[in-house]
Amino acid sequence: MPSGRRRSKKHKSKTEDKEFLELGRRHFAKDFPNPSRLGCPNDDLLKLLAQEPKRVADDIQKHITSCSPCYRTYSEFLQQMKTAGSH
Repeated sequence: MPSGRRRSKKHKSKTEDKEFLELGRRHFAKDFPNPSRLGCPNDDLLKLLAQEPKRVADDIQKHITSCSPCYRTYSEFLQQMKTAGSH
């Protein structure tokens, strides 16, 4: 007879969570090409978004979810901050 304790379907393993996040990163980085770079903010704003997101307008945050080039640039700034913080 199985025990009364069962793993909740709501609980996922850390591996599943990481895989899901990686899928999201790849999706935003590749699935929204914007070759003409329409509506793109300058890199200074993307860097500020990485450093202090509350200081950047919501439309910039929304833009990076629909523009892969800007998402990749933003992600690079986040990675640079992470690397600089680990020294």
